[in-house]
Amino acid sequence: MVPGKTVALLFVLLFASPAVAVPLNEQPMFGNQPKTSEMVAADEEFIGAVAKRGLTRAQGSDKSVQLGWQYYFAKQDIATAMKRFNQAWLLDPDNGDAFHGFAVLVMARDQDAALADSLFQQGLAKPRQSPGIYLDYGRFLLTVKRPADAIAPLRHAIAVPNMGPDAEALLTLALYQSGDVAGACAESAKVLDGAQPVIRDSARSLKECKT
Repeated sequence: MVPGKTVALLFVLLFASPAVAVPLNEQPMFGNQPKTSEMVAADEEFIGAVAKRGLTRAQGSDKSVQLGWQYYFAKQDIATAMKRFNQAWLLDPDNGDAFHGFAVLVMARDQDAALADSLFQQGLAKPRQSPGIYLDYGRFLLTVKRPADAIAPLRHAIAVPNMGPDAEALLTLALYQSGDVAGACAESAKVLDGAQPVIRDSARSLKECKT
């Protein structure tokens, strides 16, 4: 076969190959797909096991969220982390922290900014969520070049006691990138040494703030 045709054929075969399907329990909210009777039975068994441990569904959901973050941060195991966040959602669909986890994993695994944004917003709209979602949503919005939108969630994060030093550094960058240089300089002076070095140094090195 002519080499050029061989390359063309390989190109066609490569892009004609079906994508590997992600299992439903590794998709946010199980991919919003109908479940088989076996899946429903497994869900009921899991919910029953949580009750036998003396936990409410909300408590069980919070514990599943904790496990999800542990698998993600300690082991970089996105597949298992997503399963734990799905269990958290199954136990309590009103737990915004499950959506926080979904959003972070979707960006890490799929780089799907539109879906991640939707999941963050769903998490913020839920009756309960941990305040860290505001910090991570602001961080995400900066990452996708939406600094003006990042300001409100980052101001919310700063208002939370013991949020940590990253919020001030991120807000400084959001204000600066949005064109509010005076506001950015005011925040830059508040950035603490404990912030992540990359954002800390960026927030402190704004040339307009050194005059």
